Amino acid sequence: MPHSLRHAWTSSVTALDYETHMAAIGQAQANALHIADFLARISPPPAARVLIAGAGTGQMFTVVPPGIFDGLRPVFSDINPAFLACLRQRVPGAPCVADDLEHSALRGPFFAAAAVLVLEHIDWRKGLDTLARLALAHLFLVIQSNPPHIATAVSPHRTLPGTMAAFSSSHPNLMHKPEVLAHLATLGYDLAQEDPRPVADGKVMLGLSFRGCCP
Repeated sequence: MPHSLRHAWTSSVTALDYETHMAAIGQAQANALHIADFLARISPPPAARVLIAGAGTGQMFTVVPPGIFDGLRPVFSDINPAFLACLRQRVPGAPCVADDLEHSALRGPFFAAAAVLVLEHIDWRKGLDTLARLALAHLFLVIQSNPPHIATAVSPHRTLPGTMAAFSSSHPNLMHKPEVLAHLATLGYDLAQEDPRPVADGKVMLGLSFRGCCP
């Protein structure tokens, strides 16, 4: 993760500003529904370990149906401990781990893992290598797809709320589906399903479901 992005996520951006922005552009809602659909589709067995990487503040719990993790053993990770504290307020007792996917201390196996937009902020290949080491049966990614006239992750015409203005100069890197598929193929993961969800500014939250080598 570039220093500027690391500083933004760990020291600059507040939970309130982050949630305000994500809700305003529809990404919080779209990505939460992506997670819910993914879990319903793969039908994890009872007590399965499920990782939500880059879980942030737990904003998803304001959108998804209650109880989507019932009977499972979820683990929520994020690089920002303050964001995870917000998640714990929403879901008391939720197992949260402050973790950096580039230099992760997470240990598998997990039945499934989901990473929503977090890879755009780090060396995404290292992040995928980390996830592959967890011996996943299923992997779910959400990446952002832009219309041709928008080259940056954050739309140039948008005024970002408060501390989110850090991303006007510290730009996340958009990922390209062919490169993601090629890298995951080398790690033993094959694309199983693709689900686009449109959001503001003509962008798409592209959900990619993969089958791993350890079903």
